[in-house]
Amino acid sequence: MCGELHNRTGIFMLKLICPAHDQAFEEADQPPAQGSKEMDNAVNLAQVRAELSYLNRLDEIRETNVASLKRLKDARDALLGRGSEIAAISTSRRS
Repeated sequence: MCGELHNRTGIFMLKLICPAHDQAFEEADQPPAQGSKEMDNAVNLAQVRAELSYLNRLDEIRETNVASLKRLKDARDALLGRGSEIAAISTSRRS
C-alpha cells in the first residue's frame, strides 16, 4: 500500500515537473494486476518516456534556434556587405 502511494506520488511529481502530455503517464496511473514490481516497471517506463519526450522537444527547439541564428547571420552579413559598398561609394564621391 505504501509503495503504491509512493509510486503515485512520484507520477504526480513527474506531471508537475515535466508537463509532457504523454500517454505513458496515463498508463502508469493504472496499477497493473500483477503486483508492485510491475508497477515499478510501469513507473520507470513512464519516467523514461517522459524524459525522451522532453529531450525530443528540446531538440526541436534547438533546431529552430540554429535555423534562426543562421538567418540572422546571413542578414547581418548582407547588411555588412551593403554597408561596405555604401562606404566605398561615399568615399569615391568625396574624391
